[in-house]
This record gives sequence, C-alpha cells and structure tokens, in this order.
Amino acid sequence: MHRAIQFLRLAAPSQQRGCQAQLLCHEYSRGWRRYFGKLGATADCDGRCHAECEQRHLDTVERTRDSSWAWPEEPQLIVCAGPERSGSTWLFNAARLLHRQLRVPCDSYWIHTLTEDKLTERLSSGAHVIIKTHLWEPQYREMLPRFSRHIVITHRDLRGVVASYRRVGWARSLPRKYVDDHMQWRSLATLDVKYENVVRDGKLQLAELASHLGLPFSDGDIAAVHRDLADLQSSRRAGPDQVTKLWPGHISIDTKKYMDCADAEDAGLNPLEDETEEQSLLKRFPEFMVGYGYTSA
Repeated sequence: MHRAIQFLRLAAPSQQRGCQAQLLCHEYSRGWRRYFGKLGATADCDGRCHAECEQRHLDTVERTRDSSWAWPEEPQLIVCAGPERSGSTWLFNAARLLHRQLRVPCDSYWIHTLTEDKLTERLSSGAHVIIKTHLWEPQYREMLPRFSRHIVITHRDLRGVVASYRRVGWARSLPRKYVDDHMQWRSLATLDVKYENVVRDGKLQLAELASHLGLPFSDGDIAAVHRDLADLQSSRRAGPDQVTKLWPGHISIDTKKYMDCADAEDAGLNPLEDETEEQSLLKRFPEFMVGYGYTSA
C-alpha cells in the first residue's frame, strides 16, 4: 500500500507523472482489493445460514489476514470434489489449513452446483479460493479446466463408505450415481488421494497435497497442519460447522483409533461386516473396486 500512498501525493500534471499516476492508481485499486476483497462483506455469511450455505465462512485466524500475508498475484481456484464419506472433508480442510499456516489468503466455500458466475464472483476477492463439492454435472467437463488447474479428489473402499453411511444413518447401500459421479470427477482430477493413506500417514498426504498446489512448506509446517486437522471438532449442533464442514459425529471412533497407524490394513479401516452387501458392491462396481486395487479381478 505504500505505493498507493505515493499516488495520493502526486500533484504535477506532466505526462511522466500522469503515466505514473495511472500505474499507481491501478496498484492502489489492487491493494484495496487485497485488503478488503472485492466481494467485501457481501461474501460473508450473516450468521443466519443453513446446512448448504454457499457464503464465505472464515475462522478466527483467517479473519486477521492483512498486508503481511502473501496475497497472490493471480488467485487460483482449488476444487475439492471427493465423494461423501471418502475423506473429502479432510481434503478440504487440509488445503484450507495449509494456506493458513503459510499465511496465504484463501477463501473457502461449500457450493452444491458450480456455475461460471459463482466461480467468477468468488475469484474476484483477491484471495485463492477453495470449493468443496460432491455432485457431478456434465457442463463441468468443459467449464472447470478453464477455471482451475487443481481439481483434487479422494476415494475410499466402497465397503467403508457403506459402513460409514450406515453409521450416520444416511443409507443402507450406495446408489449407482455415487460411483458414476466419482468416475467422472476422476477423469478430470489432477490429484486423487486415497482415504486409507490419509488415516495411515496424514503427514505424507499433506506434503503431497502441498507440493501439488505449489505451496512452499517445511516439515514444521506439515506437522503443524497435521495437528490442526487432528484438533478439528465435529459440529455440536444439528448441521455442519460452517467453517470446517464437519457434521455431528463426522469422524468415527475407528478412524480416530487407526490415525497415524502405518500398518493399519484396508479391511480394518473399512469394517462393513455384511457379506451380502460386500458381494453386491464387488459385483456392481468392479470399475471402482478393481480399478483402485481394493479387490482383484
């Protein structure tokens, strides 16, 4: 902003100073946008939101960002699109907290259906943008590569997904759309993170994610973010925590038990205990179960 202040002091109408004034006016505008965001307060939720709120929700640290933070010259869009109960919320928070740890401004959102208008508006704030979403839409194939160089997803053994669905009371089995949508996302993904590896070695997955996003990091940064992720609490109200997107009872006891256990086996992380449903999943979704190596052909 110091150059913006110089702009306010320009007085001589010479051509040289006129050109300088134009340049500094541009920098002042950019600096103002960086400090306050082009979206301003209109991007932030007013506190009367619902479970699918698509407004910006920043945590207490993110709300303190100022000129000392590393504001990007070209804000980037990061799409976190793993399917439900596959570690997608870990992925979203991992990306968010990596930026926070490095003091790189990043706005985070849940968006049910992505549109060009929604993406363009959110990218005008001056900060990077992270979006968590699940469902696939046909128009994404052409649209998203124009907006994002980072489309990151997660995957998990479908037996564990069903077990998790049952634990939270969502469903007894998986619809065909769950796998169909995921395979579409997989075809666009720039990084595909395995849920079981997140549980076994979260630090390694964090380092790979940071490298993929082009973020400079140290071992200390990774350790700090790993601790921050472990400290995140599930929502204590009916809906999700609007910053972290964690629902009540989001993380199972089994997941917590096996966290950072390098020798934890896939079967222990995905305890379905329903042989009939297990066989059904293997028969219905070989492209997923065999394709990801959760079973042999």
